[in-house]
Amino acid sequence: MNNLYVRLAAQNIKKHRRSYVPFMLAGVFVAAVSYILNSLSNNTELGPTSQMMFTLGSTVVMLFAVIFLFYTNSFLMKQRKKELGLYNVLGMNKGHIARVIGLETLFTALIVIVGGCAVGILLDKLTFLIVAKMIRITPNYGFHIIPKSLQYVAVVFGVIYVLIYISNVFRVRISRPIDLLHGTNVGEREPKTKAFMAILGVLCLGSGYALSILSSREPVLAISLFFVAVLLVIIGTYFLFTAGSIALLKLLRKNKNYYYKTSHFTSISGMIYRMKQNAVGLANICILSTMVLVMISTTISLYTGMNDVLETRFPTEF
Repeated sequence: MNNLYVRLAAQNIKKHRRSYVPFMLAGVFVAAVSYILNSLSNNTELGPTSQMMFTLGSTVVMLFAVIFLFYTNSFLMKQRKKELGLYNVLGMNKGHIARVIGLETLFTALIVIVGGCAVGILLDKLTFLIVAKMIRITPNYGFHIIPKSLQYVAVVFGVIYVLIYISNVFRVRISRPIDLLHGTNVGEREPKTKAFMAILGVLCLGSGYALSILSSREPVLAISLFFVAVLLVIIGTYFLFTAGSIALLKLLRKNKNYYYKTSHFTSISGMIYRMKQNAVGLANICILSTMVLVMISTTISLYTGMNDVLETRFPTEF
């Protein structure tokens, strides 16, 4: 019976490879980035300040990995509702379906963790040499693998995929077989207005930008404060896209003079339903774009301002 579940899980991944392959590639990419950042944070050649910055960056990537992988998994499971409902109708109880889902999640997690560590090991040295060149230190050219980083990736992504498995099993257990069979054909329900989450998103985003302004005076000394600001901006962005956009669109719908116009009526009605599906994806794009801009601007500023830092700290030549 166990071999049957293993074959069934492997066949499901192969049959849905158009959805599983992008899901796995996304996981491998995030795992590789996590390994590289954690490896750089454990590299004593870079100095304590650089190590601390890479540690904070590794924490931000971990938070992003949780949100991003859960979002892509929910999209994948929505496409498979009919298949899971068919298994239930043909005689498999929800415990058997949970076992199949568990094996699929296990296979996916192994591919992501092993593939992410492999890609991270291949690119880790190149990344270290680029960073060493930028901060003008003499690097050690020997190749090495950091066991702590391998353990970090295995533990973090193992926990993430365990949570994904629990979430998938919970969805299957609370759903009726008929709901699963018609899951792909059921129309979208209007999302509820989450006013508290929308207000919390505005507060988090405003607090994050206020902290970033305060910490910009002494960025090296206030790096921990800046890290808190980054987390607040990420959380606020997700809350605003998922709840704030819905609340804003419903407020526009209540304004009859604005809503009951040909151009506004269709766009607002459609956006209310579309934002329910695409809010997390749009928030991911927004955060990734912001990360790229912040990373490029910060790196260029630090690199070009190296002489200014020396003149400020050592105004007199000896």
